[in-house]
Amino acid sequence: MARLLITGASGLLGANLVLAAKAQHEVTAVCHQHPIAVDGVRCVTVDLSRPGAADELIGAERPAWVVHCAAAADVDQCQRDPAWANRLNVEMADRVAEASAKAGARLVHVSTDAVFDGERGGYRESDAPRPVNVYGRTKLEGEQAVLARDPGAAILRTNFFGWHAWGRRGLAEWFLSQFETSKSVSGFVDSWIAPLLVNDLADLILEIAAVELSGVYHAVGSECLSKYEFGRRLAVEFGFDGARVRPVPIDEAGLDAPRPRNLCLDNSKLKLDAGLHLPGASEGLIRFRQLKETGYLRELKSLAASVEGRREDVIPGAGDRKGQPWPG
Repeated sequence: MARLLITGASGLLGANLVLAAKAQHEVTAVCHQHPIAVDGVRCVTVDLSRPGAADELIGAERPAWVVHCAAAADVDQCQRDPAWANRLNVEMADRVAEASAKAGARLVHVSTDAVFDGERGGYRESDAPRPVNVYGRTKLEGEQAVLARDPGAAILRTNFFGWHAWGRRGLAEWFLSQFETSKSVSGFVDSWIAPLLVNDLADLILEIAAVELSGVYHAVGSECLSKYEFGRRLAVEFGFDGARVRPVPIDEAGLDAPRPRNLCLDNSKLKLDAGLHLPGASEGLIRFRQLKETGYLRELKSLAASVEGRREDVIPGAGDRKGQPWPG
């Protein structure tokens, strides 16, 4: 059993990772605006973007591993407020990496597929990144800051979907909410991704920690598909008519930030180095449904429900005034 510290523990990845890790490890869950409560887990509320906060926390906790999930992930808000994006995606990453290195903790830093321009897809780790928006640029600069502080860190570029502990909605949950309330739902036909179920990503992170990988890896699913096709498959998996998903171009959405079109990454390096199976969207959607049916979703929601003063939040951009899908 190792000592594991997870930042962004109330977020989509962080909360699911806490549940995956708590049976195997001694976990410290770090939140900021949205605290959680988990039996058997030390939960702390800290603003890690504050100078000195990461040093104080990581120095006191002395974890064997730090998994840095906390970030500014709202693509359009990053575009509107680059200083905010820089503080959370670059400066905070730098401080967490510096503190982890000082404490002798190994670091897994969660990055994004959006460091690429999306002109062709199939990107390998050896391909030069070229982000097209503030979010991608600050996440890339965050990667660079982490590796400058800790060359032995593991950087995971990823794209994931799953159930959220809070009232926020990612791509999959947004589609489901629309299926329940609308006759038709828009899906982007020219935005391509290789999504991985967040629970599979959480399991993957724990495996990476066990084998002590370092360097940059593409931790994505093994299928490349459009958001339109993802919505169709999701509809069918949950018993809705896939024809309710209407194909639209991303330019119709009127989004603030430009979006790279094809962010399907090549994950063969991770498969080879770690010997792991990376499921595709079809496998992930089956497990996504099963997690709801078997009670896991109730357990996940209880992490936030057990905290007094809980308030539901919806990420800006989950659906715009025109009813377009969450932009990712």
